[in-house]
Amino acid sequence: MSASDISKVACVGGGTIGFSWAVLFAQHGLQVNIYDISQAALDWTMREIGSAYSTLVEAGLMTEADVAAAQSRIAITTDLAAAVNDVDFVQESGPERYRIKREIYRELDQLAHPDAILASSTSAMLMTEIQAATTRPERCVVAHPYNPPHIVPSVEIVPGEATSAETVEATRDFMTRMGRAPVVARKECRGHIVNHMQAAIYREALWLVGNGVATVDEIDLAFKTGPGLRLALMGPFAVGMLTSPGGLQDTFVDRKLDHSQEDDIPSRVEREAPPRTPELAREWAKICTAQMEAALMGSDREQIKRWRDRKLLQILEVIASD
Repeated sequence: MSASDISKVACVGGGTIGFSWAVLFAQHGLQVNIYDISQAALDWTMREIGSAYSTLVEAGLMTEADVAAAQSRIAITTDLAAAVNDVDFVQESGPERYRIKREIYRELDQLAHPDAILASSTSAMLMTEIQAATTRPERCVVAHPYNPPHIVPSVEIVPGEATSAETVEATRDFMTRMGRAPVVARKECRGHIVNHMQAAIYREALWLVGNGVATVDEIDLAFKTGPGLRLALMGPFAVGMLTSPGGLQDTFVDRKLDHSQEDDIPSRVEREAPPRTPELAREWAKICTAQMEAALMGSDREQIKRWRDRKLLQILEVIASD
């Protein structure tokens, strides 16, 4: 199956990622079935879809007529068999547990059309471990978005060991057709590409808060008004190349990684900080959570998400203007 043949998709899981995929697919003219385990969950999904389309209308990217047409292409169900029957592409967005993923894929293997592509939104898990639950591992692939996928273009295409080249190509071309910016990982690894890098940022942010160097508010402000601005435009390697006269060698290696240099003297907090452990990271995460909960006290988080989406669209417009 080629990307141009895909006209009907199923979103298995209508949560934070799943509803956003549905917004994107229906916006681009596809018939979309959304499956979730309860009507209450699907009611939430439809409210989020309506809110997302309202933001796109406000941004001038859709009209009310466009929204009505897109919503007419969306069907919801608590019956997995009905959701995946006769669809060309399945986008699974279930919980991040191998046991649950494998069970979902075992069911999809029995219920979906044999030629359908079975794609997972997993942010860190290995498709090799998931596709083993099916009789058609060659049709299974990771298609991991960056939230929210109906706005942020990044999609990581990550094949498992048994994924066919044809499935990778069709998935990449399909995501391009959906207006996304797919990147195919050359090798499979936990966290794929984006979350592998993002984990380093979170790890260091936790260390800074946990050791009293800065608060969560101060770190967020420093990042979004500093490196975040440049990274949104160019990415880490392009930024590093332009940061210093020595380019990447100077930026990434000589200054940041060579701890044998005479002038590389650790600070007091670095000397006295306890060794990093998973248990300590969990304690630091509790500190960060408490600070963020205090900062957000009384805030409408749905309004914050809508504000985020409007700002993301404005940033994308600036980037595309060149």
